[in-house]
Amino acid sequence: MKKSVIELFEDLIKIPHCSGETHEMRRYLVRFARECGYEVATDSVGNIGVYHPDARVTLQSHYDMVCIGRAPAVETVIEGGWMRAVGSSLGADNGMGIAMTLKLLQQRAPIDALFTNDEEIGLIGAGAMELAIRTPYLLNLDSEELGKVYIGCAGGEDLFASRAVETVGAPEGGAWYRLVATAPGGHSGVNIADGLPNAVSELARFIVEHEEMEVASMRGGERINAIPRRAEAVVRMPEGRVPAASASVTAEPAWARSRIVKEGRAIARELFGFAHGVRAWNRELDLPQNSINLATVAMDAVRCEIALSARSMANDELARLVEQTAAGWEACGFECRREGKYPAWKPEVNDFSEKVLAAYKKAVPEASYAAIHAGLECALFAERFPGLKIASVGPTILDPHSDRERVDLASVETVMAVIEAVVADLSAL
Repeated sequence: MKKSVIELFEDLIKIPHCSGETHEMRRYLVRFARECGYEVATDSVGNIGVYHPDARVTLQSHYDMVCIGRAPAVETVIEGGWMRAVGSSLGADNGMGIAMTLKLLQQRAPIDALFTNDEEIGLIGAGAMELAIRTPYLLNLDSEELGKVYIGCAGGEDLFASRAVETVGAPEGGAWYRLVATAPGGHSGVNIADGLPNAVSELARFIVEHEEMEVASMRGGERINAIPRRAEAVVRMPEGRVPAASASVTAEPAWARSRIVKEGRAIARELFGFAHGVRAWNRELDLPQNSINLATVAMDAVRCEIALSARSMANDELARLVEQTAAGWEACGFECRREGKYPAWKPEVNDFSEKVLAAYKKAVPEASYAAIHAGLECALFAERFPGLKIASVGPTILDPHSDRERVDLASVETVMAVIEAVVADLSAL
C-alpha cells in the first residue's frame, strides 16, 4: 500500500538524522529507492543519487536536520492544520521535501532524485558532491513559503574567533550565581529580520549592566545557523549584592569557584557591543541584503571561542562583511578563521522557472517569484553546472531551526500537486 506524504514524513522522523549523524537515514533512503526499482549511487560524502532512464527533472532535498531540544527524539502534534514537535525541532526542513520525493518514487515516476548530506552544517554534501546530475532541470524542495518560486538565495561564510584567556584567584566572600538567558531562537537567515532577541547578546548585556559582576565561565548558542535561544554564565557578586531581575535572564545560586576569567567582563562587553542581525536591506527583493548571526560562545578557564555566520545576497559584499567582522575581533585580541563559504545564487528567470510558476499559478493564482536570505544548495549547483536550470519550492514552514518549528499541512498538499504537475509537463515533452 502506497503511503501519503505525511505518512512518509512520520516514517522519516523516527530515524535519527541530526547533521553529522545521518548514516541511518542514508541506509533507509538507499533501500527505499532500490525497492522502488531505481538505479542508486552514493558518493564519499554521503550524497545519494537516484536515477530513472526517462527522467527530465531532478528533485533535490537534503536529508540532515537541525536537532534542537529533544531531537532526534521527535514526537509530533497536529493542531489547527499545523504539525509541530513536542520540545524539539520538527525536521520538516527538509524532511517534507524528502517525503514528497519518496511519494513519487513509490509511484515509479519518471524523475531523478538527489538527496544531499549535511546541508545544515555548511552545505557539505553539495559542496563536495561526486555524483552526476543527468537531467536538464533541477527542482529544489528546500524553500519554506507557499506560493513562492525561489530563483535566488544568499551566499554565506562562517567565522570563528578564538583567543586565550587568563584566570586570577577569586576574592574571598561574595556570592556566586548561575545566569541563564533564554530567547525564542530561530533560523539565522529566514528569521534574522524578525527582531528576535539573541540569548548570547542578552546574557552579555546583563553582565555589562552589573558593573561589579565577575565572570568565571560563559557558554551559549546551539548551532552556527541558528539564532541562540539559550546562554549561561557562572558569575560572582560582591558580598551583599544581588543580580537585578530581568525579563530574559534568571539568576540562581551556584557553587563557589576559586578563579575568575581576567578578561571576562571585557569579552562580555565585546559580545554585547557586536551588531548581531541585519546590516543592510535589499529594497528590490524586500529582504535583508547583508546580515550576521552571533551564533555561539564558549569561554572557560583557558580559551574563548566565538562562532558567527555571515550572509549576503552579493558575493563581493559577503567578502567585505566577513573581512570587516574579522578585523573587529582581531582588534580585540582574537584570531579568526573562516569556513563553509558558499556563493550567492543570482536571481534568474528561465524557461524552467516559468513552467514551475505556471503550474503553481493553477493552484495558487497569486504565486510569484522570490529570493531568500538563506543558503540554498541551488547556488552550488548553479555554479558547478552552468547549463542546469533550477528553481526551488516548498511548503510553509515557520521557525525552522528552533523548537517552535511547524509546517502547514495544507501547503504540503498544494506543493505536492505543483510538483506532480511539473513532472507531468516535462514528461510530455
